[in-house]
Amino acid sequence: MNDTRKKALRQIVSETWAMLLLSVALVLFVEFFNHRTFAKLIAFLQEHPWMFLFNVQIIFNTFLFAEIWSRRGGVRLVVMISWMALGITNYLVASYRVLPFTTRDFFLIHDGLKMITVYFSWPEIIFMFGGIALLFAAIALLLLKWKKRGPFNRLAALTVFLLTTAATLIVGKVLIETHFVDWDKTSLVAAFRSYGFPYSFTYTFADMGIPKPDEYSEKLVEEIAVDIKDPNVPLIVEPEATLPPKTRFEAQTPNIVYVQLESFFNVHSILDAKFSEDPIPVFSDLMKNWPSGQLKVPSVGGGTANTEFEVLSGMNLDYFGAGEYPYNTVLQDTTCETVCFNLKPLGYTATAIHNYMGTFYGRNTVYSQLGFDRFVSQEYMNGLSFNALQWAKDGTLTGEVLKAMDTTPGRDFVFTVTVQSHGKYPSTPIEGLDRIDVTECGGAVDPAMFKNYVNELNEVDRFVGELIDALEELDEPIVLVLYGDHLPALGLEDSQLACGDMYQTTYAIWNNFGMDFEAPDLQAFQLTANVLGQLGVENGALMHFHQHYAADADDDNYLALLRVLEYDMLYGELAIYEGANPYQPTALQMGSVPIALTCAEYDASVGTLSARGENFTPCSDIVLNGARVNALFVDETHLIAKIDRPAEGSEVYVGQFAPGGEELSRTDPVKLPGN
Repeated sequence: MNDTRKKALRQIVSETWAMLLLSVALVLFVEFFNHRTFAKLIAFLQEHPWMFLFNVQIIFNTFLFAEIWSRRGGVRLVVMISWMALGITNYLVASYRVLPFTTRDFFLIHDGLKMITVYFSWPEIIFMFGGIALLFAAIALLLLKWKKRGPFNRLAALTVFLLTTAATLIVGKVLIETHFVDWDKTSLVAAFRSYGFPYSFTYTFADMGIPKPDEYSEKLVEEIAVDIKDPNVPLIVEPEATLPPKTRFEAQTPNIVYVQLESFFNVHSILDAKFSEDPIPVFSDLMKNWPSGQLKVPSVGGGTANTEFEVLSGMNLDYFGAGEYPYNTVLQDTTCETVCFNLKPLGYTATAIHNYMGTFYGRNTVYSQLGFDRFVSQEYMNGLSFNALQWAKDGTLTGEVLKAMDTTPGRDFVFTVTVQSHGKYPSTPIEGLDRIDVTECGGAVDPAMFKNYVNELNEVDRFVGELIDALEELDEPIVLVLYGDHLPALGLEDSQLACGDMYQTTYAIWNNFGMDFEAPDLQAFQLTANVLGQLGVENGALMHFHQHYAADADDDNYLALLRVLEYDMLYGELAIYEGANPYQPTALQMGSVPIALTCAEYDASVGTLSARGENFTPCSDIVLNGARVNALFVDETHLIAKIDRPAEGSEVYVGQFAPGGEELSRTDPVKLPGN
């Protein structure tokens, strides 16, 4: 071997060792931010040494990607910075919502930017985005200016990269198939802690949807259908059909109101926590005097939409990809059996209400796929007030629930999602938010942060009391189901809770017609089937399924067959529906009642354009000849804008706009008369 080849070989060996050592250092770096303390990092290395080495392999493989390029030094730097940035991002995201950062969060960047002012101050935002801009500029400069290496074998480098990538994928598959890594039985938080950030993060990229179960077949689904079918009740009644109500009581089928309470749980379940008075007296009374139980939810600290999905659909989110939000994936393209569709043949109108922006989690489009007839978001509400973090207070929702029920001729299913008690909870006192003193929190959380949360919860509890009082006054039967969507992001751990499980919230069932409901401990995906089953409502394949297996809810066979059904409905042959999806997207109406434009006039004497109509809100705006005009909200019937004189016959309509500028709905247009 000549000197040139020896020198080249030595260089390859030295660079390989350098990349390997850098990979080890990067894994230690990101795992420190993943585990948050040196003690937990050391425990990870001791308990999961093979996963540590596999994570090193993953990062080492990304460094090999640099070998394909002529400016490999610059690309290596980009790889290193990227992993460091991902590790720090994971730390920040988990700090604010408990759940780790996954590739699925890239689908939520648009929504996240809308909330950035809640979690960061403006100086922090400016510093953050300024730093990102400078970082990208520096990387671009380095890549352009980095000295190219001499002649190299690009094909050889690419071959090595592809071979190591294939080896990494094979090892990852073996780890799963041997159950060395078991995502089905591990929470997302625990998985990232046990399996390491690089592996867990990259796994979420490939893991989407429901993998085809080994036992799946059309024959098995047909057998399930035969097994769960009540001979007296059709398995599926299409939404367009009409059936007389079938109920356990002689009164008419009741209105059904769900209220999903943001970050709400029984704070008395925190060990050693003590308060100057009960922060949640209304809910405490419900737990004592009305049917209530524990509710196992799919997320903690965030992920409101996933609890929604389980409750509405009856599907177990565990079978979907790690960290996946079906609202952002499969439900973009297909409908899904839900309680909304199941209740339509019984004459129900389904209305969703949420006092936050309608575009968040894509609800303004996804709710159509879920069978809702109407969606009332914050853009369609008047009289909103806001807390110190600029979350809309929940008190307004009482009137919106009543309005939703009052504007339909028949029975209603009203699904309400609150927002007031959403984090981030400040670690400094908030003026006026001090009704409840936290006398002891057992070191579980930051005392000031916990006090702010508890007092916000107290206001939400008062809203619950006001809603119950208002519903009690109505002369029609009503069932009210209340539950927390997930625990708050307070830094709590399982050991600090009486139930020992951060994924447990509480639900309660109230009614005004004297029905004696049962409320066993449930999974979120079982809640609706349980409630409706007690009312005698059995329409829908998943409804039948859960009600049939109610006595064996913890049976492994029950969960295995549920996975088969979910796959069949969303990704398979639709055998449960005899090969055709019976559910079509609804024509979703925004608002309980439509926004209407009666007329538009231009007053040349003062240079103002007036729009008159019905149901305007502060989010209503005038659109003139396709261009949005900054209008002043006068009242529910009047908008006014100062503009230059428009041409005769100009077209005007009123649109409802989300804070980001998206148009949610519009009125029919009118023509401006001559002036």
